[in-house]
Amino acid sequence: MKIVLINHTFQINYFSRRWKLFADSYPDVEVYLLAPSKFKWYGKGYSFGNDAVRETEEYDDGNIHRRVYRVNERNWGWTSPDFRSLFKKIQPDIIYYLGFHTQLSLAQVIRVKNRVVPNAKMMAFSMRGPYHDLHLYLKGLSVIKKIKRTASYLISKRILSIVNNNCDAIFCHYPDALECFRKEGYKGPIYMQTQVGVNTEWFYADQNKRNEIREKYHLGDSYVFGSATRFTKDKGLFDIIKALPKEGDWKFLMMGSGNDAQEEEIKNAILQEGLQDKIILTGFIDWYDMAKYWNAVDCAVHVPRTTPTWVETFSLSVVQPMATHKPVIGNTSGSVPYQIGFDEMIVPEGDIDALHKKICYALSHQEEMKEMGEKMYERTIKSFSVSHLNKLFYDTLVEDVMTGKYDLNKVDMAKYQA
Repeated sequence: MKIVLINHTFQINYFSRRWKLFADSYPDVEVYLLAPSKFKWYGKGYSFGNDAVRETEEYDDGNIHRRVYRVNERNWGWTSPDFRSLFKKIQPDIIYYLGFHTQLSLAQVIRVKNRVVPNAKMMAFSMRGPYHDLHLYLKGLSVIKKIKRTASYLISKRILSIVNNNCDAIFCHYPDALECFRKEGYKGPIYMQTQVGVNTEWFYADQNKRNEIREKYHLGDSYVFGSATRFTKDKGLFDIIKALPKEGDWKFLMMGSGNDAQEEEIKNAILQEGLQDKIILTGFIDWYDMAKYWNAVDCAVHVPRTTPTWVETFSLSVVQPMATHKPVIGNTSGSVPYQIGFDEMIVPEGDIDALHKKICYALSHQEEMKEMGEKMYERTIKSFSVSHLNKLFYDTLVEDVMTGKYDLNKVDMAKYQA
């Protein structure tokens, strides 16, 4: 069985590693990763580091291969002149597009698949949440902006129709996203299977890593809270700063970065609350070093804020600390409660007082929090680890997608047990 997967992140081993492990586990599957020949990664406003342009090299390694495609930028997205030749040469049984469900390139992939390999199965993954539902909102816009937004809406609606009528299966992150697809007319199989997950090759409890980071920042025996995210208001950092106690033997590792204005705003908020001796701004942490930092932390905090244009759909800043046996305090925003899975660790979104009380409770019940960390470790390994996701993905492909079935027992990654 040959499967083609399409996404820009396959440029980087950190993201493509899951599929290498998948290929190693299932030698009956020939895996082709398609990545752009060049891609400019996100800048300092994200937690991905710099905005360097990366170039992609092709390779063959046993039953996993990487191929490149050129990108043509369009007014409403991008397409590639290479999908036709790639599909014709590979002759895949399954094509799997990972990105967003109303992207112009997905519509192109579907059209090319139908012409070149009409018998191949088509699957798509979307990072969507409810605030990505299609709607036309024109209030307060100028005439020109109304025309542009209407055009964008009509194009997205057409792409959604193509996706709904041509995808043999759709994958998403969490329950709200599944409901959104149903609401917008998709009647086929939908599976909640995140496409990154947590890799236990890198994320596990390690006392040496813990000691290294705690010594680096002179944390001593303090109880350490931590977060890892870009420095934008929608990630809830200002809620955390307001909710932290003023007293006690604790520290907070605030990992991540933003642009200059965002970082200055965070620093000012810390000064205003008098927490400059408590909160440590680490700056951007390399992907491969995150496990060290989560080991140094005693309790993670992730409390994003839903906005009119964004909602958390699956945060690695929840499952990564869980994989290192750490408890996580979260809120009711987006996918966070689903990922955490324990109601006692959840506070209402935007409720500073409730967050303050939960943080103080963790600080004064440290042994109980250690026990919760073990429970959360078990949850993330059984629900979101790469090994679990790969087994579920294989079973979904072989038993469902290729045969045209829809096993409801495979819908939820957090409930399925092979």
